[in-house]
Amino acid sequence: MITTFKYNSYWDYETMTGKLKELKALYPEVISIESLGKTKEDKSVWAVTLSKGDKDPKDKPAFYIDGNIHAGEVTGSMCAMYVIDALCTGNEEEDIDYLLNNYTYYILPKLTPDGSDYYLHTANKLRSVNKVYPEEAKKGLVAKDMDGDGVIRLMRFKSGQGAWKISKENPRLMEGRLPQDTKGPFYHVVTEGEVKGDFSLGLITNKSPWGYDFNRNFPFGWYDEKRQPGSGEYPLVHEETKLMANFILSHPNIGFVNALHTSGGVFIYPPGTYSASDAHQKDMEIFKRMGAYAKECTGYNTENIFDAFLADTKNYSSGAFDDWCYESQGIPAFTIELWDAVIRSGVSYDDYRKSMKPSFENIKIYEKQLKWVEENCGPESFKDWEVFNHPQLGEVEIGGFDFKFTLQNPPESLLLQEVEKVGKYLVDSAACLPKLVVEDTKAVEMGQGLYKISVTVSNSGYLPTYLTEKARESGKAQPIKASILGEVECIGEKELEADFLAGFGGITTGYGYDGISSGGTLSPVQVFDWYVKAKAGDKVQIEIVQEKAGKESVSLVL
Repeated sequence: MITTFKYNSYWDYETMTGKLKELKALYPEVISIESLGKTKEDKSVWAVTLSKGDKDPKDKPAFYIDGNIHAGEVTGSMCAMYVIDALCTGNEEEDIDYLLNNYTYYILPKLTPDGSDYYLHTANKLRSVNKVYPEEAKKGLVAKDMDGDGVIRLMRFKSGQGAWKISKENPRLMEGRLPQDTKGPFYHVVTEGEVKGDFSLGLITNKSPWGYDFNRNFPFGWYDEKRQPGSGEYPLVHEETKLMANFILSHPNIGFVNALHTSGGVFIYPPGTYSASDAHQKDMEIFKRMGAYAKECTGYNTENIFDAFLADTKNYSSGAFDDWCYESQGIPAFTIELWDAVIRSGVSYDDYRKSMKPSFENIKIYEKQLKWVEENCGPESFKDWEVFNHPQLGEVEIGGFDFKFTLQNPPESLLLQEVEKVGKYLVDSAACLPKLVVEDTKAVEMGQGLYKISVTVSNSGYLPTYLTEKARESGKAQPIKASILGEVECIGEKELEADFLAGFGGITTGYGYDGISSGGTLSPVQVFDWYVKAKAGDKVQIEIVQEKAGKESVSLVL
C-alpha cells in the first residue's frame, strides 16, 4: 500500500496531530477528524472517520480500529496512523476506492496521549497514564535510569538469597537458580532504579505510581483494585475510557472492533472470562476464520485469551475493552498484539507461551532472543553488564535489553515492516461486515389502480446482519426495516420488518442465494412486498436499513 508519510520513527501527540491535519488538507473528501474530548493535559482524543461517496458514513457498515490504550504500546498508534494514511493516499486505487465507498472506518489512533508522550519522552515505562494510582509506596525499589544512558534496564547484585546465577553457556545472560544449587555466587536481578526507605528491611519492589490500566476499566467483568490491579475506582472512571465506550454506543453501525496493542505477535479474541469451549461456537468460528486471513497477512496465530494465556483461570484479568464489546454489545472484537521479537528469534509459539511464566528452563529462549536482537535491532538493543556504584546498594551491575524499543515495540528500523503487514489485514477486513444489497425491484399492476411492489434484498457480507450469536442472545441484534416513504397509500403497513439475513460465512451445502434453506438455517435473501394504490407514472421511494449492514434506497416509477 502507498502512504504519504514514512514509518521509521514513533510520533508523539504533537507530531501525530500535525500528520492528521496534513492528511485532512490533502484528502478532505476522504477523512474527517473530531476531538472526542480533552485529557488532563489538555490533549485531544482524536477520532478519525474515513469514507467516500455521497452516503453518510453512519449509513454504511463500519470497521473500528484503535491504538495506544496502553501508553507504552506505541506501535499500535503507528499502525492505526498507517491505516489512516494508506486509506487516504490510496483512495483512488480500485480496491481501496471500493472499500471507502461501501464501508466506513472509524479510527482512534492514540487513546492515551498523556501517557504515550510520557513514555516517549522519558526513560520510564507505564501502563496507561501518568496519573498516580494507587498511592505511591513509601519504600522499596523505584525504577530510574541510574547510569544516565537514557534506558531503564536491569540491575544485578550478589546475594545468598538470590534466585539467579550467571549462565555458564553465555555469561552475558542470567539463568534461574535450580532447586539443587548451593554454590554461588547468586544474584538478585531487579529493575534499574533507586531505593526508597530502609533497604535492610528486605528487597521490596515498589509498585509503579502509574498504576491505572485503562483496559481493566470497562463495565463487563470489572472488579475493584483488590481483585483486579489497575481497574480504577469504578468502571469508566477515566475520561479516555468513557469516550471510547460512548463512541461505540453512539455509532451503532460498528460491526467489528480491532484494538491494537503490543507485544507477542498474536490475534486474541474473547471471551476473556471463560473458555471458548463454553462460548457460542458459531461466534468462535468467526474469529478462527478471520484469523486464517490474519495469519496469511501477518504470520500471527489467533488464540482465545482465556484458553491460551491465563495461568490462573479463577483470578483472571478482566474489565477489558474487547470483552465489553463482545459480551455487552455483541460486536466481534480482536485484540491484536503487534511485534513478535521472541518468535522471530526462532522460538516456537508454544515455547514462547511457556516463557511467559518464569522458569529456570527459559535460558535457551533468552539465548536465541539475544542472538536475534543483536543481529537485527542494533548495538543499543542490549548492553553488557557494567559495574555501577549505586548510592544505596553499593556496587551493582547494570545491563540487559532496551525493553521499550526491542521487546515491547520494534526498533525504528523494523517499524514499517510491522505496521505494513497488520495494516493490510485491517484495510482489507472491513469487507467482512454485513452489507445490504438491493438485488431486484418489481412493480406489478394488479388492476384498478393497485400495484404489488417487491424488493429483493440480500446480505453480501461474510458476517450475518446480527453479527454474533451473543448479540442475538442479549437482544442487541436489530431487525431489517424496509419502508415506503412519502404520501403513498398502502394496503397494509408501510414499514415492514425481517429478523436477520445470513452472511456467506453461514451458508452450508445445499443452500444458496435463492433463499432455499435447510434445517432452519437463515437465508441471506429477503423479499419485501407491499400493495399500494397509485397510478402509472407515480414514483415510489423505498428505504431498507439495518444498523450493522447499512442503508439502501431505491426508486420505482410505476
